[in-house]
Amino acid sequence: MLACQVALYPLGVKEYPEIIKDVLASWSTQGLEVETNSMSTILRGEEEEVWRAVKALFKAAACRGEVVLVATFSNRCGCKI
Repeated sequence: MLACQVALYPLGVKEYPEIIKDVLASWSTQGLEVETNSMSTILRGEEEEVWRAVKALFKAAACRGEVVLVATFSNRCGCKI
């Protein structure tokens, strides 16, 4: 089990809410636990799936422009609800 708190900041993009919503919707089909709040999202799941989801988030946002992604990973903290 791996947990990751991730915050995405698309730079200079008016449609940033759509970018974030698109990726969050795709995560729901990957068997991850997703907990979203106003500043970040926490992912929980099998290690490879979490890494794959974060990579997909960055790629999806980066193809639309410049982006900053901040992520904190843990195999202990946040792994259990």
